Amino acid sequence: MSEHLDDALLTAIADRFGTPTYVYDLDRMGRRLAALQAALPGAVILYAVKANPNGAVLRSLASSGAGAEVITVGELERAARAGVAPERILVGGPAQDPVLVARAAALGAGLVSLDSPGQWRDWSGRETAARFLVRVNPGLDPHTHEHLATGAPDSKFGLAPGPALALARAVAAWGKLAGFHVHAGSMIRDLTVYDAVFDVLEPLYRALPGLSLLDLGGGFAVPDFPLERFAERAGELAGRLGVSLVIEPGRFLTAAAGTLLTRLVRVKEGGPRTHAIADAGMADLLRPALYGARHAVRALGAPGSGTDANVEAVAGAAKGAEASGTPVDVDGPLCENADRLARDAGLAVPAPGTLLAIAEAGAYGFAMASNYASSLRPAEVAVEHGRFRLVRRRERAEDLWRLEDPEPDAGP
Repeated sequence: MSEHLDDALLTAIADRFGTPTYVYDLDRMGRRLAALQAALPGAVILYAVKANPNGAVLRSLASSGAGAEVITVGELERAARAGVAPERILVGGPAQDPVLVARAAALGAGLVSLDSPGQWRDWSGRETAARFLVRVNPGLDPHTHEHLATGAPDSKFGLAPGPALALARAVAAWGKLAGFHVHAGSMIRDLTVYDAVFDVLEPLYRALPGLSLLDLGGGFAVPDFPLERFAERAGELAGRLGVSLVIEPGRFLTAAAGTLLTRLVRVKEGGPRTHAIADAGMADLLRPALYGARHAVRALGAPGSGTDANVEAVAGAAKGAEASGTPVDVDGPLCENADRLARDAGLAVPAPGTLLAIAEAGAYGFAMASNYASSLRPAEVAVEHGRFRLVRRRERAEDLWRLEDPEPDAGP
């Protein structure tokens, strides 16, 4: 079975709902979750809601056994609304403001990751069913983009091993300590990073015997994370320590299952680069501008078409364009030079109206979309068992000012 949605189906979605539109393959997400469950039997899998918070995605993953990792009240409410059982929700993040703490305690969230002693002071005075993890900053180079290096020494996340152990002892004295939590970074491919993390964690567990959980976070690289080798190493450590594993995958489950559909509006030739201006840009997909991320781009055929013949023709023309040495960039519509979806996209010089598919857009795509320049956020469509449905409508102009200038008696 192909791991990619059929071009004809994507074209039909674009024709029905317009562009830009995000498309999520829920079946593919389910297969990714099943692969994790098979590789790490017995592990507690908590989906990192920030990757893609759409309700259809949350409901699909929850129905297949995933819990949720949340960092805001909005994510907490989304998870609960999607049917995630409270005891399978972990509250994390470096802030945990009073509203989040109060709501999570009232809801009965099962796990809390403590990022600082200040968070513990806020939680320790409350009646709560939660058990607690202490987040450790391993102080290492996770071999990833600096914005994704959450386990680096100067990161804002977690505590160095010494202070982490001191906080853990305080939590243990209250009878609420479940274990430790590390999230070394995102888009990690190099398993030696985890070897270094394990070297930091093992002495902490030896100092506090009898703990039950080890949370290794997420951050698995897409598309080529060595899952089986990671599972073997992590499982061996968990066995030595006598604990169950917790993992928090986000991107790993959703990235490759998402496609951003966009149409070209203008094509500018005559300079050192050809600029193909699309109707999607950094307001829709921020990752290229924020992280320098590269997303594969392919043309789905001539405007209003999606036949194999048109796709083959576009691919053949692309080879000719590459041979000529003319680079084609796919750029967004905004007045920002960072508003580029793909440099050197490997496309032929395409015509306005050409439909493009931006790959691996199921994580941190719509979740980071904004109304910058009064852009209207795109539609979202879910595909399941070969059928598609709208799961979030495209914003309209009136949505931009709907929350502005409330009535004096409308409250905050």
